[in-house]
Amino acid sequence: MRIRTKLPFQTFNDGICSIYAQENIGGKGNLPVLELREKAARVPFERRRAGIQRVHLARQEQARVEELLRIPAVFPVSTQDICILDGEKYGIHQVQIVPDAMPEAKDIALKRLDAKM
Repeated sequence: MRIRTKLPFQTFNDGICSIYAQENIGGKGNLPVLELREKAARVPFERRRAGIQRVHLARQEQARVEELLRIPAVFPVSTQDICILDGEKYGIHQVQIVPDAMPEAKDIALKRLDAKM
């Protein structure tokens, strides 16, 4: 007999961000010129608090996690992508699937990049 537990329902009502892929538009043999291509616009998110283990692991990798967002799992995202949040540009440091969320979700850890959008 399988026991069903009630999963916490995610609201994703803290704001909207956008996910961009970086593409090299510099010609073959030239220096790389990176351009942002929109992967997912208007991605709703829920702000999360980074746990001590996540912060400690990020410090070991000389990265500082500035934001932790939970987004719906239907949006494609990888650590090679860029997230634009409140006009700021963030690199995606880590992506984790949240197995016990309804609807399915991903947590993305963001580190601030120097350029503003």
